[in-house]
Amino acid sequence: MNRRCEESLPLLGPWIDGELPAEDRSWLSEHVAGCAACGTRKALLAAQRDAIRDSVVQRASRADLSGVADAVLARVAEERPPAQVIRLRVWGEEMWRAHRASISAAAGLAVAASVALFAVLSPSRTEQKAPILIADARTPGTIVEAIDFENHEGAVLESGQTTVIWVDDDGPAVLR
Repeated sequence: MNRRCEESLPLLGPWIDGELPAEDRSWLSEHVAGCAACGTRKALLAAQRDAIRDSVVQRASRADLSGVADAVLARVAEERPPAQVIRLRVWGEEMWRAHRASISAAAGLAVAASVALFAVLSPSRTEQKAPILIADARTPGTIVEAIDFENHEGAVLESGQTTVIWVDDDGPAVLR
């Protein structure tokens, strides 16, 4: 087998099937006409193609395909969602396409209203409870002085004849 035969063998099948470009077909037909081995190989491939085609045609003519359509439709009916689901999905898609701007705006307003309502109704975190004092500093005539007791904050409350000294170890004294 020479080099020209090695190049032509892979092209014989596409040539027989009519898939080979015209420039390859011309040199291949010249080579096959002059080479007995390649001509025999081409005839063998053509005979195989014809035999396979005849076999497939015969088997197809004997096959009973009468129930195939019913089997396919039954399987489609099994795998298809119920009609109500399909109608709901179609309705939702059509409503979304037709009114997506309005729906998006309404959803945005609902989110903004929810955030605003949460902000208004949530308790303020900055409010602190007034410390419980022994003497009420809000009565008339009460004098309150904030005093620094070295490392502790505190207060002196004077109300009439009662004097109360209050010291807070946790932090600065908050008098309200």
